Amino acid sequence: MKRKRTEITIEVDEVTQVTVPNNRLISVWCTACGAETTMVTPGQAARIKGVTVRRINRWVESDLVHFVETEDGFLLVCVNSLSQKTLPEA
Repeated sequence: MKRKRTEITIEVDEVTQVTVPNNRLISVWCTACGAETTMVTPGQAARIKGVTVRRINRWVESDLVHFVETEDGFLLVCVNSLSQKTLPEA
């Protein structure tokens, strides 16, 4: 008697979206800048610089850009630090 084997693969994608009421910019104190500055999500930062979110995360992990983490665990990137000319593209 032949046995039949059925294999099922389930993929789950999770997306978290942070929205700002009335599309206002978020101003937060940036310790590195020593001033209140505009902060954006990694996705917004990626669009501003024309790079991937992964590249933004690498810059955050390498301390190449300023960032804060909210109490809810969301990452916000300082727009002032994104304007640095020394950020690596690759």
